Amino acid sequence: MNFIKGEVIRNNVQLKQSFLQLAKETFGLEFEQWDALGYWDNTYCPYAFEVDGKIVANVSANIGTMLVEGKTYQAIQIGTVMTNSAFQGQGISRKLMEKVLEDTADAAIIYLFANETVLNFYPKFGFETRRQATFTIETKDLNLQPTEVKKVDISDEAARKLFYETTKHRMPISSKMSMLQNENIVMFHALTQYKDAIYYVPKFHAFVIAKEQNGYFQLIDVISKQYVDLLEIIESLPIQEKMVELCFTPENLKVPVQQGIFQDEGAMFVKEQSNLHYPNDVLYPYSGLA
Repeated sequence: MNFIKGEVIRNNVQLKQSFLQLAKETFGLEFEQWDALGYWDNTYCPYAFEVDGKIVANVSANIGTMLVEGKTYQAIQIGTVMTNSAFQGQGISRKLMEKVLEDTADAAIIYLFANETVLNFYPKFGFETRRQATFTIETKDLNLQPTEVKKVDISDEAARKLFYETTKHRMPISSKMSMLQNENIVMFHALTQYKDAIYYVPKFHAFVIAKEQNGYFQLIDVISKQYVDLLEIIESLPIQEKMVELCFTPENLKVPVQQGIFQDEGAMFVKEQSNLHYPNDVLYPYSGLA
């Protein structure tokens, strides 16, 4: 069993295909198009063990910039923690986590999102849970004035390039909690679960990711190179639902925002390695989840 990471996997056809297959089998993730279009670079680094050219376990580290309470920090998101069923129970995920933590000791914060089956695993490495919040607005509290909104075909090369460049140089959506310089992960989501939920609002030179979800108008992200007033953007959208769900932490919206506790079967874990204190009761943006 050999330890490999980063470009060794990304630049080897056999190893890459094995990684992609394990991700599909474990999580149903399809990285193929994202990779083929050139969005997999050294900001997404897999740490893996291979046997006879086959990836049998992996822990990936994704580099980004986290904005918390107006200050920026280098942040590492852990993802695609997976082990082939034939190699489970041998402690190899623990060894990979140790290697990731050794390489990322200079990062201000390391964080991840875990499902209920592994909630006891990450505290062994110094991770702590954080309580996430939900944020909703009643549509009746908005002064809706819909403007022109264009559906974006992310499969179109020109549209995709403009979306990518805008995301790469975006203004933060909130100084309370935002992610920057994570455009490659945003592109993964844009190409997969959000591919039919991307719109362009010419009036604001901004992209909006939004969809109807369980009776809510779910606003996933607003992406622009220049500052935009979030409330003006929201009120310009063709909202039919009674409630708007914000999939990020809003800031100074000047309308009533109902805050609740985010509940699912998993948890957010953070490992603080600097003077950054990641607070409870904020919401990590959906579009940045690795």
